[in-house]
Amino acid sequence: MSFRPPPSRLELINQRRRLQLFLRVRKTLEDARNSTIQRIRALIAELERDRTEIAEKFTEVSDLFRMATAKEGIDRIDMLAEMAPKSAEISLVNRGTYMGLEVKDYGKYPAYSLVSEAPELDLALIRMRELLPKLIAFAEKETLFFALLNRVREYQRMINAIDYVIVPRIRETISYITLALEEQEREDFIRRRIITAMA
Repeated sequence: MSFRPPPSRLELINQRRRLQLFLRVRKTLEDARNSTIQRIRALIAELERDRTEIAEKFTEVSDLFRMATAKEGIDRIDMLAEMAPKSAEISLVNRGTYMGLEVKDYGKYPAYSLVSEAPELDLALIRMRELLPKLIAFAEKETLFFALLNRVREYQRMINAIDYVIVPRIRETISYITLALEEQEREDFIRRRIITAMA
């Protein structure tokens, strides 16, 4: 059984103020949730557009690489892969809502002779270098999407707590105090009537 404060007019006023406060908080949370859902909807459209663009560019890189492999042979491509740099400089960047990535020195220069290799290999490298920032931006948008989704869940959890726990308890307390005060008033009225009748 929940704690019930002693019935008084002051406590009744306090409980009604608390109820109004939580109803205002609920409205604010609902507005924030709806606004976040609108941001998620806009982000979904962006993600779909970016996914299509990235898939097309990946197809182009894949086709160029296959042509280079057909011209050079898989053994030559494996040898060139051994000479290619295996790492890039990556740093975390604060994007406000989430942490993003910045990549530096990725595939700036080929580690092979441009004259002796298939031009498709160079084109594949150039297209992949152009694609990397888009991939990172896509991953960051996806991270933002999940962060916003978690925020919507939190807002909904708080709204549910207000709707199903806090507000019903306050209303129950208000009802209890109101009934107790009405009972006291009836008792006082009857007491006064008896005293008046006896006098």
